[in-house]
Amino acid sequence: MNVSGAVLRRLAYAGARYGPRPWLQYSPPAFGVLFAALMPEARRRVRTNLRRVLGPRSAMVESADVARTFASYAGSLAEALASERADARHARRRVRPGTELECLSQGAVVVTAHVGAWDAAAPLLARDLGVDVMVAMTAEQDSGARNVHDGVRRRAGVRIAHVGAHALDALPLLHHLRDRGVVAAQLDRGAPGGRTLTTQLFGAPFEVPEGPFALAALARVPVVPLFVRRVGHFDYELWGGEPIRVPPRPSSAALAAAAARAVWELERFLYAHPTQWFHFDGG
Repeated sequence: MNVSGAVLRRLAYAGARYGPRPWLQYSPPAFGVLFAALMPEARRRVRTNLRRVLGPRSAMVESADVARTFASYAGSLAEALASERADARHARRRVRPGTELECLSQGAVVVTAHVGAWDAAAPLLARDLGVDVMVAMTAEQDSGARNVHDGVRRRAGVRIAHVGAHALDALPLLHHLRDRGVVAAQLDRGAPGGRTLTTQLFGAPFEVPEGPFALAALARVPVVPLFVRRVGHFDYELWGGEPIRVPPRPSSAALAAAAARAVWELERFLYAHPTQWFHFDGG
């Protein structure tokens, strides 16, 4: 699920970047609930995700949490598009106890997912820790919408590397890691046709891309699971765990074990914050 089309993305960016602060703070939840009302299939997928975490509950309680999920998504998206505002530069940030970030200064692969303020993670690392962040992502099909959002990310100090079109797409990522940079990738998004690792999320099979773990092994850097909880308006908490070491020339079992540990961290986050799970694509 996303704001599709270059025109819609530009309108969303204009409102988030230049709109008055009350508009940015209070209008996204209303738009999120409106989109929920207009998108029955997405509502069904969100309800299914919530049941995977919490089990079946009353229709009223489930409907309220579905609405909260859409409202939270809209707020996170708006703040991502507003990353050039002074509000974003002065956002409240805290690190959850047990989250280890020290290794990032020596190079690391950060794995995250479409949860919480997912698009805030890279700018927070670039601004607060001074690390050089490159986000690896598949190119959005709508080039106009992609250019709008990629421009926002770059102006926030984050590099973008589109991967999946060619086998050599990973070379800039490898060079970046060897220069002690950080590469960020999504656990719940992979390149079409790319190799995957089968893990378990809430007792169901969950495919994650093999690339981030193989890249970490090749560069001899750790994998760091990291998620950003959106506490409130421009108020974030970094949530992660211990770095995951992937051995050089790893076996399939070693890659699968590393992926399972990363997904376990994702599951911990979702148990605590189920209405910040924005996995709208089914599966």
